[in-house]
Amino acid sequence: MPPRPPHSPAARGDSPLPHPDSPALQGDFPLAQPDPPIAPENLALRRPDSPVQNHHPLRTLIDYRRRPQPDVDIDTLFSQATFKPMQEVMHFIRALSNASTANPAANLSPDAFTHLHHPPAVPLEINDPAVRHSISIYLALENASQAAYESVIRSLKHNFPNMGNILSFYQVKRLIGTLTGVEPILCDMCPNTCLAFTGPFSDLDECPLCQASRWNQEKLQGTGGHIKVPVQQFTIIPVGPQLQARNCSPASARSMRYLWEKSQELLRDIIASRSPNIPVINDIIMGWDILGAVLDGDIKEHDVVLMVSINGAQLYESKESDCWMYIWIIGNLSPDIRYRKLNVLPGGFIPGPKKPKNVDSFLFPGMYHLAAIQREGLSMWDPLSDSHYSSYVYLLFTTADGPGLVYWDGMVGHSGKNGCRLYCGLPGRRKERAHRYYPALLCPRDRVPEGSNHADIDVFSLPPGGSSDYAQNLQKIVSVANQTQWDKMKTETGLTKPPLILGLSPSRSLGVPLCMTTDIMHLAGNISDLLISLWRANMDVGPGDDKSTWDWAVLRDEDLWTSHGKDVAAAGSYLPGSYDRKPRNIAEKINTQYKTWEFQLYTFGIAPILLYGVLPMKYWSHYCQLVRGFQIVCQHSLTHEQLEDAHTLLCVWERNFELFYYQLRHDHIHFVRPAVHQVIHLVPEAFQKGPPICYAQWTMEWTIGNLGQQIRQPSKPYANLAQEGVRRSQVNALISIMPELDTSPKGLPHGSIDLGNGYVLLCKRSKYPVSPDNALAQLLHNYLPITQEIIPRFDKWARLLLQNGQIARSTWRETLKSEVNLRVSRNVKFLDGNKVRVGEVQYFTRLAIHSAPEEWSFLDIAILRLYSEPDVDLLRLSSQVLAASLLLDDHFICDIKNIRSVVAMIPRVLTLPGTGVEARYFCMMEKPGVDISDLGVPYSVYSGLGDDEDENGHGDDVDIE
Repeated sequence: MPPRPPHSPAARGDSPLPHPDSPALQGDFPLAQPDPPIAPENLALRRPDSPVQNHHPLRTLIDYRRRPQPDVDIDTLFSQATFKPMQEVMHFIRALSNASTANPAANLSPDAFTHLHHPPAVPLEINDPAVRHSISIYLALENASQAAYESVIRSLKHNFPNMGNILSFYQVKRLIGTLTGVEPILCDMCPNTCLAFTGPFSDLDECPLCQASRWNQEKLQGTGGHIKVPVQQFTIIPVGPQLQARNCSPASARSMRYLWEKSQELLRDIIASRSPNIPVINDIIMGWDILGAVLDGDIKEHDVVLMVSINGAQLYESKESDCWMYIWIIGNLSPDIRYRKLNVLPGGFIPGPKKPKNVDSFLFPGMYHLAAIQREGLSMWDPLSDSHYSSYVYLLFTTADGPGLVYWDGMVGHSGKNGCRLYCGLPGRRKERAHRYYPALLCPRDRVPEGSNHADIDVFSLPPGGSSDYAQNLQKIVSVANQTQWDKMKTETGLTKPPLILGLSPSRSLGVPLCMTTDIMHLAGNISDLLISLWRANMDVGPGDDKSTWDWAVLRDEDLWTSHGKDVAAAGSYLPGSYDRKPRNIAEKINTQYKTWEFQLYTFGIAPILLYGVLPMKYWSHYCQLVRGFQIVCQHSLTHEQLEDAHTLLCVWERNFELFYYQLRHDHIHFVRPAVHQVIHLVPEAFQKGPPICYAQWTMEWTIGNLGQQIRQPSKPYANLAQEGVRRSQVNALISIMPELDTSPKGLPHGSIDLGNGYVLLCKRSKYPVSPDNALAQLLHNYLPITQEIIPRFDKWARLLLQNGQIARSTWRETLKSEVNLRVSRNVKFLDGNKVRVGEVQYFTRLAIHSAPEEWSFLDIAILRLYSEPDVDLLRLSSQVLAASLLLDDHFICDIKNIRSVVAMIPRVLTLPGTGVEARYFCMMEKPGVDISDLGVPYSVYSGLGDDEDENGHGDDVDIE
C-alpha cells in the first residue's frame, strides 16, 4: 500500500474517516477504562460501569459509540395528529405497536396460526413413495407450467398403473403449503391501485380517493347485497413460517448460526487486539450498527436479523414499473448463501399497472405480521439440540432505489431541500423561482436565492447519516393542521409523514433513519446518466449558457459518439464470460433500456480506457478518481486502508465535480444531482453497515428477473407473478426443511481434478501427454527442484476453476473458438512474490516429480505469456484505473494457487504521457466486486491536497470570486 503523506485529509484529521493511528479514531471505539476519552455527551449508549440489563457479556469490556436512535413517543405523536393524512398513517403505526397474531388484522387462518405458534418438533418425513414422487416431479418442473406437470402425471399413471396415489397439481401444491405452514394472505384493494383496504380503511366499501367500489357489483346486485366478492386483491406471504422452515433441518439450523458465531469471534478479536479497527470488512456483521445491537443485547443468540427490499417490477418493456414487490433477506446466513434464490423470501406483491397512491396500506399487512412476531416471539424448534426457543426478529436495513426508499422512510425524496436518502441534514440549494433542490456543497458565486445562501460545506466534514434533528422534525410534520402547513413543513423538515417502521419496537429495529442504506446498484446507473449527459451536452440549460464553451462535452460530436459506441461493443468481446452481460453499443442502445449492469461495466471499467485521449486530461483524471473509489467500495471485502483511500478519492472527486462542471454558477446548480452527494456517504456508511454490496438492490433485481421469467399467462401477469412468488416461497421452505429433496447438480464435473483451496482443473484435457519444446524445457528446468533432473511429459488442461468462482481458460483451446461470440477468458491476475502481474494462460498442467525416494507428487502450474508491468505515469494520472501493458514474448511458470482472478485485457492504441509515440496496449479491467489490485502507485489525490489549497479547501483549478 502506498504511504499516505502527512498532508492527506486522512492523516491530518479533516475527514470523518481519520487515519488508523489518529487519536480521533482511537476515541471512537476505545477499550473501556476508568475515564473514557470520549465525552459522555457523545456516547449514545450506557457507559461500561452503568447498570445494564440483557446486555452482551462482553458489553462491559468494550466502550463504543453507537449512533443513537431517535427518541419517539408514538402516543404523543398520535395525539398531535389532526390533519387527516397524518391521522391515517398514525393509525397504521399505532396498530403495529400493538400487533398480535391473534388479532383479526393478522388475517391468519386457524391452521396457519397453529403452525406459527406450534411448529413441528420432529424432522419431516414423507414415507409414501407416490406422494414423495409427486413432490419430486413438482420440484423438478418448477419452471414449467401446470399443464406440463399434469402431462407427466398422466404418463406415469398410464405406464405405471401400480405406482400408487399420484397427486394432482393442486393436491401437491396444497400439501406443500400444509407441510411448510407457508400460506399466502389475500387482502382487498382498490381496483385502481389507490390503496388497500387495511388498517383505517379496512371497513370501507369504496375507495376514498377514487370512489371505486371494493366489491364486484354484478355479484353484489345479483345476490341482493348478501355476497361480497372483492374486485381485486393483492398477495402477501408472511415471513414467520418461512423463517421457521429455515431452522427445521440440522443443515439449515447450522447455517442460521453464522451471524451469531461471527459476531462473537469479532468481539473476542477486538478485545484481544486492543484495537478499535476491524481490519477487513466483508459482511454486515463488521458494521457497528449491527455489532452495537449485539453488544446492547438487542440481538441475541437465537434472534433472526432481516433486511427488506422493495422495488418496482417491469413486466413489459414499454413501461417503467408495472407492479411492485418486496422481499426479505436473512442476515443470519453467511454471504455465500444469503442471496441465493433458495434463501430470498418473497414478502408481498402489489398489482399494477397504476402506481399505488397509499403504499403504507399495502405494506401494512406484511409489517403487521412482522410486528406481531417481534412482540410475541417466533416459536422455533432447534433440531441440533432438540429444544424449543423464541426468536425475536430484528429488522436491520430497509433498501430500495431512490424513489422507492420514500415508501420506507417517509422522506421527501431526492428533490427536497433535505433530500439525502440517509437524512444527514445537509440543506440543498435551488434556483430562483424553482422548488427543486440540489445537494451542492459550495454556494453559487453569481446569484443565490433566499434559503440557499448558507455557507460552503467542507466535503470532508459532511455530517453522517441519521441527523439528530429527526425526532424533532417528525413532531413538526405530524402536527401540521392543513395542506399549506404540510407543504411548508415538507420543505423545512425533509419529511412527508411518519414511517410505518415507527410502529416496530425500538429494540427490534435499527429504526429510521439509521436503517436507510446507500444503493450502489442504482447509484452506478444514476452517475452514468449524469456523466454521459454532461459529455454529450444533453443537460437542460438556461438561455445564457452556451454549450459550445463546455470543453468537457467531447461526445457531443455525433461521429465521435457513434465511433465510441462501436468501440464499447467491440470491447465487450474481451470481457470474460464471468463478467456476465457485456455492454452493448451505447450510442445505439442507451435510450432502449440499457441495463444497470451494462452501465456499471461501461462507466467503471470500459469508458476510462476508451476516453483516455478523448476527454481533456483534467476531466479524465478527475473521472478516474470516481472510478477508482467506486471500484474499491464495490468489493465484497474491504480493508480499512482501502476504505480510507476510497473516501479521499470520492470526496476529492465530489469537490472538483462542483468546481469543474457546476463551476459555482447558479444556472449550473442542477448538475449536482443527488447521486453526486450519495457517493460521499458510501465509505462512512460502510463502517456502520458493512460493504455496500451486501445491501445493494442486486438481489431484488435478480428476484424480479427470475420470477418474471416464470410468468406463463400474459393475460393475467400480476396474479401470475404473485402465484409464482407463493410457489417459490413454499418450495424453498420445503427444501430447507428437507434438503434431500434438492436434486440440483452438486459436486464437480466429470473428469475434473480438485486441487484444493477452491481450485479445480476442468476439461478439456489433452488426449496424449506431450513433451515441452526447448525453450519451455529450459524454463521448467529452472522452475523444478534441483533434484528433478528429467523433465516429465505432461497433459495439457484447458480450464481452471478459481476460488472466486471464475473460470480461467487457455490459449490452447480458446483460440479455436469462433470470434463471433468469443468472450476472452484466458488473461489472469497472479502474484509473483508480493507483486501483482498479469499473464495470458497458454495452458494448465500437472508435473509429476519425485518428492522423496519412491514417492511422487504433483506440481500444479500454469504456463503464461506475460504482459509488461503497466505504465507508471498513466497509473498515477488515472488513480490506478488505467493499467496499460504490452503483451511480451516472455513466458512464465506460475503456481496455479497464485492465480487470483480472471481479468479483461482490452486492446487500445494509446499515446503514453510524455512520449508522443502511439502503440497498441492492453488495458486491464477487473470485474466489479472482485478484489481489485493495488498496483503500488500512490494516489495523486494525496499530492493534490494540502499546500495548494486555500482556507476553503479550493485549489488552483478554478478561480472563485
